[in-house]
Amino acid sequence: MHNVAEVADVFHASMIYPPIISAGVSGALVLSKSWHGKHSFDSHDGIQKFHDEPTPRIGGVALYLALFVAWMLLPDAAGRLLGQMLLASVPAFAAGLTEDFTKRVGVGERLLATMLSGLLAAMLTGYAITRSDIAALDRIVALMPVSLAVTAFAVGGVANAVNIIDGFNGLAGGVLMICFTALGLIALSTGDLVLVQLCFLLTLSVGGFMMLNFPFGKIFMGDGGAYFMGFMLAWVALMLPMRNPAVSPWASVVVCSYPLIETLFSILRRLINRTGPGAADSQHLHSLIKLKIIRRYFSRFPRRLRNAMVSPVSWVLTAMFAAPALWFSTKAAALQFILALSVAAFALLHALLYRMAAVEQE
Repeated sequence: MHNVAEVADVFHASMIYPPIISAGVSGALVLSKSWHGKHSFDSHDGIQKFHDEPTPRIGGVALYLALFVAWMLLPDAAGRLLGQMLLASVPAFAAGLTEDFTKRVGVGERLLATMLSGLLAAMLTGYAITRSDIAALDRIVALMPVSLAVTAFAVGGVANAVNIIDGFNGLAGGVLMICFTALGLIALSTGDLVLVQLCFLLTLSVGGFMMLNFPFGKIFMGDGGAYFMGFMLAWVALMLPMRNPAVSPWASVVVCSYPLIETLFSILRRLINRTGPGAADSQHLHSLIKLKIIRRYFSRFPRRLRNAMVSPVSWVLTAMFAAPALWFSTKAAALQFILALSVAAFALLHALLYRMAAVEQE
């Protein structure tokens, strides 16, 4: 473990700049929306659209620029690692941002771009998934081709999960901040100050963007931001157990379990309903929370504020699912049990809210 002075050095003065840049660029994009809105607006039409007016969906630009500046200021190991991650993230960010401007990049293409980012990150950083803490699988995962394939799939899955939950003002941003904080605290417990520093920077950068995104939704993260920050979350979650063998890979899965479980349920629902992978519906948990809790019990609140009220409920769920990983980060069996409980809790809550919808329709 490191002493107090070494830990304090992680939080140096230059870290004030990324959140300022993130907030400042987000504000500039909002103020200049009449110039770029023709291409950057997110329409308010659609089954998953709850906002009242077209809104810029290119908040990912602010997030990328904030972390780019952080890379320029960070010294030594943390700066090198962040630079490698930013370079590797380019395919994921570019595919998402292109979709934000053109609305013509398919889900499969974005997923492949994010998986490519995972492969690039493995090549640049030297990290990849090489163990699962499941004896029967570890020999297979340790093989390089399998390791790279699993790494690419995992990165694509997490990034896609962040994009799926990006449905209300502050929802994805708050979930990202909670996950980065939890991963950073686990890294701190192992003495991995480089990873602590990266988690702190990522949290601050998202926090700056959130000043314009929550609660009134002046700007959205967009696909560029969701896939970019989803990639960053995936890579930090991957590096944590790979850099620190005492930490189980299941700790990272538990920390990210809320968006991952939502994605799993979405896939299953679309398979059952025989709809395409990009098909929109209003049965995500956050959509049901809005329709069956917020709309019912807070109907007198302004609509834009009601949209934002969904996010704190989802943040609480994220924190509840992630918190046990802080105490059981080295215990694979306990983490697997906790993950199973989280899936059961999610399924129960989803079924309850869906049943409320069915009753209203009868």
